[in-house]
Amino acid sequence: KPLGLLILDLDHFKSVNDSHGHDTGDEVLKAVAHSLCEISRYHDVVARLGGEEFGIIVPNMNSSQLLKFADRIRKAVAAIVVPAGESVRLRVTTSVGLAEWDGRESAEELYRRADQYLYEAKRLGRNRISA
Repeated sequence: KPLGLLILDLDHFKSVNDSHGHDTGDEVLKAVAHSLCEISRYHDVVARLGGEEFGIIVPNMNSSQLLKFADRIRKAVAAIVVPAGESVRLRVTTSVGLAEWDGRESAEELYRRADQYLYEAKRLGRNRISA
């Protein structure tokens, strides 16, 4: 059965913490985590990998479904608005690396491939998916 791995990294997140403080950064992370859980199905596995990076294990979706799912996530994150003070509303975007398990590679190899795609998405301009 197909198995996909999405690795997401919030774009320019350091500037959120630097400009608005870590408490606001934590609120952004909570809002993103909530959104990821809302969009994901009950058998998907959503996890925070560390810092501003999240991973989602997505079983039983073919390549085109995975791309559509990743794009829904990308758009949902971009739609999040987090209040930061009385007149500031923060928005963040995410870059996504997407890899589909080839049936032979180890979990570590799958992760490494998704991570390479994530860096490609960032290199190509951020707020995009690379697969």
